[in-house]
Amino acid sequence: MIVASRIKRMAGVGLAAVFSVLFVACLAVPTVHGQVLETPEKMPSGSPQQEHQHQGQGSQPADQTPSGQPQHQEHHHLHMIIGEQQCAPQFTYEEGPLGPSHWPGLCTAGRMQAPIDIERAEKLRIDGLTIKYEPADLDVLNDCNEYRILVKFPDNYWLRVGKKPYNLAELHFRTPGENAVNGQRPRMSVQLIHFSPEGVFLVIEVPVVAGKEHPVIKTLWDHIPAPGKENKVNGVKINAADLLPSDRSFYRFPGSLTTPLCTEVAIWIVMKNPIELSEAQIAEYAKHYPNNARPLQPLNGRPVSERQ
Repeated sequence: MIVASRIKRMAGVGLAAVFSVLFVACLAVPTVHGQVLETPEKMPSGSPQQEHQHQGQGSQPADQTPSGQPQHQEHHHLHMIIGEQQCAPQFTYEEGPLGPSHWPGLCTAGRMQAPIDIERAEKLRIDGLTIKYEPADLDVLNDCNEYRILVKFPDNYWLRVGKKPYNLAELHFRTPGENAVNGQRPRMSVQLIHFSPEGVFLVIEVPVVAGKEHPVIKTLWDHIPAPGKENKVNGVKINAADLLPSDRSFYRFPGSLTTPLCTEVAIWIVMKNPIELSEAQIAEYAKHYPNNARPLQPLNGRPVSERQ
């Protein structure tokens, strides 16, 4: 995710302190009979949200209007320091000195890591999703340092979980999909990255299966820039809602980001139903990044839930 590359450039915050605070804060959540009720809704001190501010590149969390609605912000944090770049990745997906078993931060020490294999889920009264995505100008980045093609979105609060607002920051793709269900990963997935005013990340992962050609994907693939380049396309808009299945039932679990430093500040929403891309569209993406999915991580007793 974008935030991982920002964390690596932070200044003035000790890495050891960040890892310690994040790890303790993510474990210290309310439980009943050993079950996590809610994932943290406040970013702890020394968090990625504060690291953006520390670099002088981010705005403060959204202020609240008298009605409790977040006000518009000039920029949101994940859109800082993003654009054309030199290709110099700091990690790999293949085993070796920079491979997954050697990733830094909480990647090897954390207890709430993602992705996972979803084998069972407990039916709970959890908040549903209210999604009101709107068309946005197409802005595509070939992020060669993070092994992904991503699409950026403007400032918005297009998602609510219960009454909680989340900003849709970007979407990107994984081949194969990262989270598995009963040991099976999808051929590919779309990941939509959101964050709350407090800095908690929410990732919606949508599995992809081979089928008919997807018109939004055709538009995206037609505008992929060269590695390290960004392409802002005038007169072309896309709506992220077109990349969601019509049946939006999902699994939910607390977890982490899936690139170094693997900070444990994320809520995962894994859609049960896929969308279709054509075989040619799946193959076209694989030409750019054929393997950008992190290995599956231990569940370590975390609850996986679904709505009653």
